[in-house]
Amino acid sequence: MNKLIKKKLINYQWTNETHHTPSITKSIEKILKRTTKSTFEHVDVGCGNGFITSKIRKYFKTSIGIDLSKQGIYFANKNYKSKNLKFYLKDMQSLINEKKKFDYVTTIEVIEHQYDPFKFMECLEKILKKNGYLLITTPFHGYFKNLIMSIFGLMDNHFTALWNHGHIKFFSIKTLKKLISNYKFEIVDISYSGRIYPLSSSMIFLLKRK
Repeated sequence: MNKLIKKKLINYQWTNETHHTPSITKSIEKILKRTTKSTFEHVDVGCGNGFITSKIRKYFKTSIGIDLSKQGIYFANKNYKSKNLKFYLKDMQSLINEKKKFDYVTTIEVIEHQYDPFKFMECLEKILKKNGYLLITTPFHGYFKNLIMSIFGLMDNHFTALWNHGHIKFFSIKTLKKLISNYKFEIVDISYSGRIYPLSSSMIFLLKRK
């Protein structure tokens, strides 16, 4: 039985460059254009294969991407590594131990994979400089969207039950706000990406460190 289950589980292949919703990079860039400075040092937490990190690197003095996927980091370093863009196989606790802090932190479609989002936010708080920016994106959940997905039988695919390390947290605007309220962040802006609201694919929270 276990062998049968394992055969049917899906492991994401990080060689697929555009695994995120197609419009999310453009949505992120619109925010970065008005909130970054050329002197900013940036880290992309959960960078995956580095595709999006490489697209937004131009808005910063330096960028690094970190992830726990060996395949993802290998692909990122092979295809996107440059003088001012590096990728590392490490977690945020390693950055904290190294006393690294950044002007701008991005974490794109990552928090929904976290078993402990409270610890995740705590680490983000520790690696961000005071008055620095944190940009979080995650799949959007609202009553109307969830209702439409249920009616059309799309929930199984959305819940990624057969995807190893898939989505395990499903945030609404209300629940993500409540999570953020526990930490030293001010919510600067909330926007949406993909389709049209209230059917948006993702929501984007721009935060500032107090």
